[in-house]
Amino acid sequence: MGNDGGSIPTRRELVKSSKSERTSSELFEQNLLNATFIWSTCPLSKRQLELPVVSDYLGHLYNKDAILEWLISPENFGDGEAIVPHIKSLKDIVELKITKDENSGKWICSITGKELKAGGSKFQYLPECGHVFAESAFREIDTDNCLECGSTYSKDNIVTINPTTKTDADANKARYERLINEGLTHSLKSASSKKKRKNGEDLNDKKTKKKSKAGELIHNEETLRMTKKVLDSVQQDMNRRKRSEAVQDLYLKA
Repeated sequence: MGNDGGSIPTRRELVKSSKSERTSSELFEQNLLNATFIWSTCPLSKRQLELPVVSDYLGHLYNKDAILEWLISPENFGDGEAIVPHIKSLKDIVELKITKDENSGKWICSITGKELKAGGSKFQYLPECGHVFAESAFREIDTDNCLECGSTYSKDNIVTINPTTKTDADANKARYERLINEGLTHSLKSASSKKKRKNGEDLNDKKTKKKSKAGELIHNEETLRMTKKVLDSVQQDMNRRKRSEAVQDLYLKA
């Protein structure tokens, strides 16, 4: 028994094509979609990337407020441990200083004018100061000083943002492993949390073992402000849940 046109569709026509059967254009579109996501969306909060933005040693981008909330209340993120298991403190991230074009509002390299986007030029940043530039800017201006603030940096510490080649990804990882061996973190700060007096006395021994994790992380006014914002948001969620539970109790007792 045939169809209206007198033909019988084959199994291949009825079953959706697998990934191995995708055309080159379909694969290109999927890769571009994935790239657009990592260049525009915080993988932790699933929200659009907005300044201030931070990066880990892999070159991945996150909203700073999302990382702060992760450090304070990791239970709020169901997949957080799978996404950022390596971020344990603010020492594991670097806040990026990205130039925004006044007319278009897009993020650009202040030297070359190239846009920071998926499928665009390779972008890198300096962990010493956080400034972001297109890779071509480093090639055109050979210097050991930041092109924006003039601070000294080491070329061995340059991090590639969202690397698209194995070479760049491996370079980011190799740098991180070197820093670990040197007792440093991604932000080039000491990995040790202990502070000692001149006579060698360990100050941490005098601090309570129950010291708040949030208190250890707060180190400047901006972080304090953002941390308060995150804590307020968490408290509001808790209050809403309590009100909802109270309403349910009333219905059950009625």
